[in-house]
Amino acid sequence: MINCHTYYSLRYGTLKPKEQLVLMKELGYDSFALTDINTSTSCLNSLRIASRHDINLVLGIDFRNGVKQQFVALAQNNKGYQELNEFLSEHLRSREAIPFQAPAFDHCTVIYPYHTYRTQKLRDNEYIGIKPNE
Repeated sequence: MINCHTYYSLRYGTLKPKEQLVLMKELGYDSFALTDINTSTSCLNSLRIASRHDINLVLGIDFRNGVKQQFVALAQNNKGYQELNEFLSEHLRSREAIPFQAPAFDHCTVIYPYHTYRTQKLRDNEYIGIKPNE
């Protein structure tokens, strides 16, 4: 499952990180992507707890301008997690809008929402995400 939010995604997620992990395990998932909106606050604690529940957790960030989703980026490794946090910190500090196109991350996978996709050429690590209703 991709693009799951905890209660750190205000008005989008309702569960505490531990509750989310327990629920995902009860539902039969052995892995999922934790992508809170414009934050990575719950990532490290969730990662620590996930090992107790035998869940493989992929860390990422759902980058948005207000309610408008720009893209979801998933870290492929520790360097990718660092890339995501540096990019987010730069934008939060400068108060600049998150651009439509992600930077050229070296260690991340990027997923653009189908309904906002423009015709830019996708890089090797970029994909278009399609929801069931699309």
